[in-house]
Amino acid sequence: MADKDSVDFNPEHPQPNKFKQFLSESSQRFLATFLDDDIAKKERRQHIFKLINQAIAQKSIVVIQYKDLAKAKQADKYETLVGRLYQHPSNPESLVVKLQKDNQVKMISAQYIKKISLINPDFSRHVFASK
Repeated sequence: MADKDSVDFNPEHPQPNKFKQFLSESSQRFLATFLDDDIAKKERRQHIFKLINQAIAQKSIVVIQYKDLAKAKQADKYETLVGRLYQHPSNPESLVVKLQKDNQVKMISAQYIKKISLINPDFSRHVFASK
């Protein structure tokens, strides 16, 4: 049997308090990390939608790194799309990309966009006109 001194927490031994403090701090760190990930994803998504709206308003050509879930299982590579964006008014998550190289139309979901870059259609004219 265990004696009473070995079972009871003794204030002379700060180990139980340190253990409680460790558990509390680690739980708080875990929760903060979880919440920060959600905030970072939300900020990233807002930034992508801001660029999408800007590209549509300016009628800019976009370069998109996109990963389709059906193709993601086959390979871990992203697909690069270059063209103009169009957005359905009732479903902003669905985008239509009119590809620049062959005028094909491709429908994609905004949530699978990794990176988007805008190319202003008048940019090349201004650069070459000044030379």
